[in-house]
Amino acid sequence: MKINSPHIPVLLEETISQLVINPSGIYVDGTLGYGGHSAEILRRLDSSGMLIGLDLNPNAISFSNSRLSAISNNYLLKLSNFKSFSKILFEENIRNIHGFFLDLGLSSPLIDNPEYGFSFQNNGPLDMQFDRNGKNSAEKYLNQVEEIELVKIIKLFGEEPNARKIANEIVQRARMKKMKTTFDLKDAICKVVPRRFQVKAMARVFQAIRIKINDELEVLSRALKLAVQFLNPGGRIAVISYHSLEDKLVKSFFRLNSVKCICPVKLPICSCNINPKLKKITSKAIIPTIENIKNNSRARSAKLRIAERL
Repeated sequence: MKINSPHIPVLLEETISQLVINPSGIYVDGTLGYGGHSAEILRRLDSSGMLIGLDLNPNAISFSNSRLSAISNNYLLKLSNFKSFSKILFEENIRNIHGFFLDLGLSSPLIDNPEYGFSFQNNGPLDMQFDRNGKNSAEKYLNQVEEIELVKIIKLFGEEPNARKIANEIVQRARMKKMKTTFDLKDAICKVVPRRFQVKAMARVFQAIRIKINDELEVLSRALKLAVQFLNPGGRIAVISYHSLEDKLVKSFFRLNSVKCICPVKLPICSCNINPKLKKITSKAIIPTIENIKNNSRARSAKLRIAERL
């Protein structure tokens, strides 16, 4: 049974070949999406192995269920953010896993769906929430935020050089009740940014606000720490990131947890008693090939890092 996915998985072989090293293990895909990576994980598991897939998109869960059921029944799908994966493991009486995977990019259907408000290409509500619960939408945030805070958010999470001008324009429009849709935000950015820089500025600002709304970096940091606790020795974490903030966080986490000694070089004997938790499998990030990018243009900024539990 062949199912055509609406989303092309990024760095598929590079990820799964180094993630699934125990075919009888339990693997968590915290960003299931349309099941591209999960399907390949499932194909490599034997009858004792198990896949647990999490996603906040009901359509993705439904699609992946159909896709995975054609391969095996050794899987469990949950409508949940990956920040809750430990709770789900406890509910299923699972205390140890053999692999943990995150693909931090937004799937094409989510980006292209105006209702989510992730893209400046389509007009829609200023939502940007992964869980769509209406409690902290981008519209609510932008209509309440102080200008000084918004400048910091756009600089920190978007690395946008025109942060001050953009924040001022957004706040001014919000005061006039003109900050309700993605095109309202788009117009505010374009108003103060020269035409040749507008596309990059819009991408950066939309990214910055989305990261803030969903607390993405803090959620990622907590998930990585929990994954290390649940991983069996020899189990692996694989993370695909798409912007520098995520990649720096993953890189730093792997580095700090793989350090063997922090004693001064002059000391003849180690006295710091540090026990590293991880071993880096990728000394530097794996990036897509030209062929990968040709098949999926949104893969161009992807970086894969993998570490193993000691």
